[in-house]
Amino acid sequence: MIRVLQDTPFSPAADIPADVRKECTELGDELPRAIVRANRSVTLVSTPTALTEKTGRYLSVEITKIEAHGGGAFTGPKHMKVRGVLIENGREIADFEAKRGTMAAAGTCTTLQKAEKDLGADIGVWLTNPKPHAHLGD
Repeated sequence: MIRVLQDTPFSPAADIPADVRKECTELGDELPRAIVRANRSVTLVSTPTALTEKTGRYLSVEITKIEAHGGGAFTGPKHMKVRGVLIENGREIADFEAKRGTMAAAGTCTTLQKAEKDLGADIGVWLTNPKPHAHLGD
């Protein structure tokens, strides 16, 4: 089993518009669920302590950038970037950067949730054969 945190955090250095941080309070919730749907070897954990236990595998994922100009569906494409590191028994064995964009759905938050679902599917597939320095998504 591969442990993944049930809520994807923002990187401390994440480039995210203030209005998106304020309005899209559920960002980071859908990505882990999408990873689980795409890969049955993944289990969600609720705390960083449970994630980083010394033995076994875990995937640390964080949101690094969100591009969302304006506040509605008709203000152009929205993009989300994430970064992840796969750890096995305390040692990094693979990592990735991923980006997905979309123009679907109604508002900015819903559109970004679609990007999360797509990214989660990409990551779930990558976990079946993880490689260092992978680029996923668009």
